[in-house]
Amino acid sequence: MSGKYWLNLFTGKTWEEFLENGANVSGFREQRRKAAANIHPGDYLICYLTGVSRLIGVLEVKSELLY
Repeated sequence: MSGKYWLNLFTGKTWEEFLENGANVSGFREQRRKAAANIHPGDYLICYLTGVSRLIGVLEVKSELLY
């Protein structure tokens, strides 16, 4: 089965922080915890930059959710 696609929202600030910290770990708000639990290795995160309304990247999920 092919991976699922999920939307991963960033602000300008969170995108900069993501890149500055190695672009290896992405997080979700506490309110999205249940949805995030359905994301698994092989899935893809479509990165969307709010404020400028742009798709900015696609990330492949490499490990299970860490709490």
